[in-house]
Amino acid sequence: MMISAEDFLKKAGLDEPLSPGQIKYRQHIGEKPGTSYTLVFDWKTDLNKIRVEVRPGLSGAMPEKKELSKYAIWLQAENFLELDMTKH
Repeated sequence: MMISAEDFLKKAGLDEPLSPGQIKYRQHIGEKPGTSYTLVFDWKTDLNKIRVEVRPGLSGAMPEKKELSKYAIWLQAENFLELDMTKH
């Protein structure tokens, strides 16, 4: 299935344009302790890929391993999607 970068980002929750070289953050406040997270939209680290990562907490930074137990189990593992922007 083919999907455009714009559609991919909209489906992932970004409602504004993302350009090469940018990183944007979207915070989601959970209803229970340990369920808040940040979506990180990264088109800077690797210009060939747009990476959408779910990180525990609201800072956008990945917590240290000893801090992960404070978060819901689904937030304790690496969670991401990547869109390959290279042409085949």
